[in-house]
This record gives sequence, structure tokens and C-alpha cells, in this order.
Amino acid sequence: MLRAGPVTRGGSNAGALGGVKVLDLSRWIAGPFCTMLMADAGADVIKVEGLNGEDARHSLPKLGGSSAYVHHYNRNKRGLSVDLRSPEGQKIVRSLAVDWADVVVENFRPGVLDAIGLGYDDLRTKNSGLVMTSISGFGKGGPDSDRPGFNTIAEAFAGAMSLTGDSDTPPTMTGFFAADHATGLYAAYGTMLALAERARTGRGQSVELSLTDSMFSLLGFSLTARLNHLEAPPRTGNRDNATAPADLFRTAEGRPIYIDAGTDSLFARLASTMEDPAMADDPRFATNEGRLAHWELLQKKIAAWTERTAWRELSTKLDAAGIPYSAVNTVDQAIDEPQFAAREMIASVDAEGERIRIPGMAVKLSGSPGTIRSAAPRVGEHSAEILHELCGLSVPEIDALEQLGVVVNSVRRPSRR
Repeated sequence: MLRAGPVTRGGSNAGALGGVKVLDLSRWIAGPFCTMLMADAGADVIKVEGLNGEDARHSLPKLGGSSAYVHHYNRNKRGLSVDLRSPEGQKIVRSLAVDWADVVVENFRPGVLDAIGLGYDDLRTKNSGLVMTSISGFGKGGPDSDRPGFNTIAEAFAGAMSLTGDSDTPPTMTGFFAADHATGLYAAYGTMLALAERARTGRGQSVELSLTDSMFSLLGFSLTARLNHLEAPPRTGNRDNATAPADLFRTAEGRPIYIDAGTDSLFARLASTMEDPAMADDPRFATNEGRLAHWELLQKKIAAWTERTAWRELSTKLDAAGIPYSAVNTVDQAIDEPQFAAREMIASVDAEGERIRIPGMAVKLSGSPGTIRSAAPRVGEHSAEILHELCGLSVPEIDALEQLGVVVNSVRRPSRR
């Protein structure tokens, strides 16, 4: 017997997505980030991996027995380990997609799932309400649709690297996988839209996006400027190329500080705080355009002030004036910021025999807040539970699949029947 049932244990009905069932066939960052956001909101997410786990499990840095990748993006999920190359494994996934899932999220290259009967056109014939979210490097249409792609490729292809770095250095990638995370956010957004439409019509639909499209859209006004043949903003390192003053400076102790006073009113307050009436009255600095045109002169004036002022005095004065600024923290320093603790941006979970810390949730809902309920699953941690309770397989049938190398079943076996 192989028919997915209604049991929902991994989710939480208290969350905004309580009762939503998600089959996660994705790997690495974009797809798992999308499904992590849904799991945080209460969705029951089943993470499907190969027999040895997804490739990200073996990436550095390691935390406990798995990569930090896995612990970061796969919390609140249940784990099913199955050989998707085998007919038996495909049958299991098809059963879950057709008879159990509200949503399927995948990031295979276009056509891979279609070739084994797990594409949207195949699945929707038996599950008309299915929302299937597909992520790829270049998308399903266009001359580059068959090309593989990762975050770095998307940043390069979309022009993002050309905007990042100093003018005298080569184009530079971001340090935090911007294309992957943007795509994960867009994927979660698109999936929510499709679920909202399904609530009205009862019909599912496909949601399709690419790393390159996501990165291209993030270029913001720089893209709009070039689309209309305006001058391309140059690479300006830490300096904002649209407003001034906004740049990195140093205090008397040599501590890096970022000050952003790029509006006319903020600049007036900064000049007053610096007790520099000549700078305040200088017609060259009266407008943002003028401040950008005379940036080197303005930068020297502000730097001279910050470099003779200690951090405590400088921060006190900027706070009093209401001028946006921040210490330029390392990640370790950011972790220690009291603000993040107050905002519950650091959580802890039990994982593989040890207590680990992971990021909290950035979105705070007053009526149906998300929760972090469990760490990322081990490879095959919930295979037996899922195959038994959702697919209706008996213990002997599960044992047989394990002996055939179709599934990995690590823990939480159902009682024999």
C-alpha cells in the first residue's frame, strides 16, 4: 500500500501556516531558505534528501556532525531520505506530492523532474490544488535555461558584481549569498501568493523563478538608471554613490564607524554636531548633488573630526543629534549586540546531542508568531515515521525498501504492525 495520508506532525497550527503541508525537494540555500521560512510559520515541511544526505551536509564549516548550512536552513523540518533515481523512490515522492502535499518546492535543473514523471504537469493531473515552486539558475525559458547556476554565477551574470567593490579593484561578489537569499525570499512570497489564490479558487499553480532574475531585480535604481541610458553608478566601495555624506570613517581609537547623513536636514545636523559653521554654510555642500560633486573635500573634513574624537564621545553626539550611524561590527561583535538579544534574533536548539545557537526570526507577527521547534533533521531521521504514517507502509515494507537501498531510516521507527 502506498498512499499518503493526512497526518501532520512537523508543523504547528499556532503559526500562520499551520496545516499547510510542504514537500521540500530542494538543496543548498534558495529552496531550503524558502521552506525554512514556511516551516517557521507553522507549515509541516518534509525535507527530502538522497541516501547520503544533500551535498550541503558535507560543506564547511561543520557544526556537530553536519554542516552549518544544514543547521541554518533546515530547522523545523522532518527528514526523509530516499533514492529519487529509483522507481520505488520516485513512487514514494509521487505519493506524497499527489496525496499529501499542498506545496512542492524544488530546484533541479529544468526538465529533470519532468523526465521522471514528477514535473508540475504530471502532478497537477492528480492534485489540482498543488502549488509547485521551481527554482533554477537561469529559469525555464530563454537561451540560457539549460545552464547550471549558483549564487556567484547569478551575481556575475546579473551585473551585481560590477556594482560592488572599490573603483580600483576588480568586481566583487557579496559576502552573504545575496542571489540565493533573495531567491528564497521571492520563492516564499510567490508560494504565499499561490496559496492565497488557491484559497479563493481551489486551484493550484506553478511558481517559477531563477537566481539570475532575482539578482537582476535587486539591482534597484541602478538598473532603472541604465535601462533609461542614465550614467551607471560607479563602484564606490563603502561610500554611498547616491547620497552624501555616507561613508566609513574611523574614531580616535581607530574603530571603524559608518555615518549616513545624506539628506539636507541630516547634513545640517551633522555640521552643527561637528561645530563647523563654515561647512554648514559652504554653498558647495548645500545640496546632495553638490556634496557628491565635492565628496573628497567633504570626506576629509568629516574624517578629521571623527579621527580626533573618541568612540564614546562620538556616538553620544551622533545619538543626541539623531544622525544614523553604526559601529562596523564583525559577525562576532554583531552577535554580542544587546539589540539582537532583545529582538530574540538568536535562538538555541538541541542538535545531534549538543545545544547549538541559530538565528531567530526576522518577521514578528503579533497574532500568529512563528516558532523554532526543532533542529534540522538527521539524514533519514523521520523516514520510518513518514513512510508509515503518511504513505501507509508497514514495518516489513519499510525494512524491505531499506534493504533494497531505496530509503535510509536512521531513527524513530514506528511500532511493528
